[in-house]
Amino acid sequence: MRTGKWNAILLGLCGVAVALGVAGNALADVTVEKGSSIIVFPKVRAGNGFDTVIQLNNTGNSMVHAKCYYVNALGAGGVVDGQTWNEIDFDIWLTKQQPTHWVVSQGRNFESSCGFGEDCSGFPPGLVPPMPEFEGELKCIEVTESGEPITGNHLEGVASIKVITDNAQARQSEGDLAAYNAIGFRGNPDAVPSNPLLLDGATYDACPERIILNHFATGAEDPSNIGARNETELTLVPCSQDFETQTPGRVTVQFLVYNEFEQRFSASTTIDCYFNEEITRIDSLTDPTRSVFSYDVLGTTVANAIITPVVQLDGTSGGVIGVTERILSRAGYFARALNNLHGDGSFVPPAGPDQVRLTEAF
Repeated sequence: MRTGKWNAILLGLCGVAVALGVAGNALADVTVEKGSSIIVFPKVRAGNGFDTVIQLNNTGNSMVHAKCYYVNALGAGGVVDGQTWNEIDFDIWLTKQQPTHWVVSQGRNFESSCGFGEDCSGFPPGLVPPMPEFEGELKCIEVTESGEPITGNHLEGVASIKVITDNAQARQSEGDLAAYNAIGFRGNPDAVPSNPLLLDGATYDACPERIILNHFATGAEDPSNIGARNETELTLVPCSQDFETQTPGRVTVQFLVYNEFEQRFSASTTIDCYFNEEITRIDSLTDPTRSVFSYDVLGTTVANAIITPVVQLDGTSGGVIGVTERILSRAGYFARALNNLHGDGSFVPPAGPDQVRLTEAF
């Protein structure tokens, strides 16, 4: 269920850079480096020995408003359960060219932020809610002051996940830090979006037709660090979501895995709201050595996996986006590196495009 609603009005310094945007009405693949109208942080963690810093930036020369949603996949006992989820939404206002940040576990109170030479009269104090126990995604959508979606393409962001406590069983070493760029869906400046938002390649970028995952085989020795072993943690979230009715997206995806000799292996899984697992658990929950993602099965150090959504008989399906985290272990020490996944093509299922329905605020 929805657990709360907050407002955050963030006032900052005046900027002088030229606003970034998308010209014309041709949309391409999702982006991790350009201002967008929808940005998604697929992997956000707080608690269980982790915390996350969210950086959000307005690339434009005017004030930008955004509706943001935390989607928490932690169920009973703090365990990730894709079928039990809740969201908490809040609003952010960013002055021109303003960057801001907050720590997910602590949130941030911006009541005292009116000290940068800005006129703060008429703006209520704001709060990004603290999320001390959280694992899931964060999505922000550019909107008008009254909450209507617009295709301004002024949002970009970075998520930095830090390990707070040592835990060898959970493959954590205190102080380790990894970061990735938010995934952006650009809007067509000539379009007038409605609610739900259509990820159809005409109003907003469509989700990728396929995702390319280049990875080390789980258990393979690292070629540049003798004795160190590789693992890969994959995070995927559905592109379609209904925040108004609290209905999570559900997508089945197929994996075609090629080793260095171009031998092909396959696997599949279903994404319910949120998926975050070491890749061998996709097809082998109890024995990693039997997985098609393991060195024991692949027989090579590295591999390439192509991830594609499965279209059902009735034409329904949905896209996915995500990130990957490489985990290197040696003698009880663990190092992590987050990477954005490469998406290719535009996916519009026969039964209709992915949709994001916002909570009604207008």
